Amino acid sequence: MKPYPPFGVRQRDLLIIDTGPIRELVLFHAVHDLGFQSLSPQLSPYFNGSAHEHLSNFLGLFRERTTSASVVAELHRWIRDHTDPSGHRQLWERIYHEFRNMGMNEEVIKLLDMPIDVVAGHGPVDASLLELAKRHLNRNPVILTLDSHLHAECLKAQIRSDLLIQVCHPG
Repeated sequence: MKPYPPFGVRQRDLLIIDTGPIRELVLFHAVHDLGFQSLSPQLSPYFNGSAHEHLSNFLGLFRERTTSASVVAELHRWIRDHTDPSGHRQLWERIYHEFRNMGMNEEVIKLLDMPIDVVAGHGPVDASLLELAKRHLNRNPVILTLDSHLHAECLKAQIRSDLLIQVCHPG
């Protein structure tokens, strides 16, 4: 990740990251750096070296990056359900590396603080990210996701959201 945004680009305040973009980063490094070839079918076909660079540049545009504890739980479920147990530690090491590299904050959003309609309709992870954005509206938050349903819910709630594919393939 570049430490400073490109010349002439104003740094933004807060990026809230959903599970999908973190999983894609971890998958990319697991396949290309750690040799986990069995995970390559799970990697999105558009997430290549160029996309990784675009995402790194995008992440660098924000002063702070955060996610919810629900996202971490969802990452656990993905690792547990879709990967071989012998590789779990290496995948978690990669997640720790990504969180440290991004300077990622993590916030807990209690279930009772989430609107029941959003939890019932979209699940607690999406509800937690939306609530996190609402708590930080004064910081102009942006939610980064690959989930088109969450993206639509953000638009409905007037919260800025960017889809991973748009970030990875601008223009």
